[in-house]
Amino acid sequence: MVELFGFGPHLMVDGYDANPERLRDAELVRRVLDELPEEMEMTKVLPPFVYSYGSGGEDGVTGVVIIAESHIAIHTFPKKRFLSIDIFSCKAFDMAKALKKLAEVFEIGRYETYMIQRGKEFPKDPELARAIVLGEREYLEARAG
Repeated sequence: MVELFGFGPHLMVDGYDANPERLRDAELVRRVLDELPEEMEMTKVLPPFVYSYGSGGEDGVTGVVIIAESHIAIHTFPKKRFLSIDIFSCKAFDMAKALKKLAEVFEIGRYETYMIQRGKEFPKDPELARAIVLGEREYLEARAG
């Protein structure tokens, strides 16, 4: 599906009841960030950057990979069995496939997802984007008025 307007989708995942050992595993997070772009037909620009933090307090892992389309980030909180994931891309991608992989790898018990279309007025076809945005504004003004 080709998007005619907007910059692209931003999928946010909050994962609960995940496997704490997997959430502590910096190498696993690195591997996911290294493999996921290709699996999602995205272009990795740099190797993933992964950082393990905390030895006395909340321990966990934060990692990000820069892709030509934008970025993928993972933040884990093993003591709370929680992780947050962002996949932001300038092109459409298979969100169900990404969710399935992440849920399996981190053994996520349940998750909430949020998806927004970023850059609504970022035109890929300027005239069509303008017409759509003007139509939305007219609709909102009519409802508010």
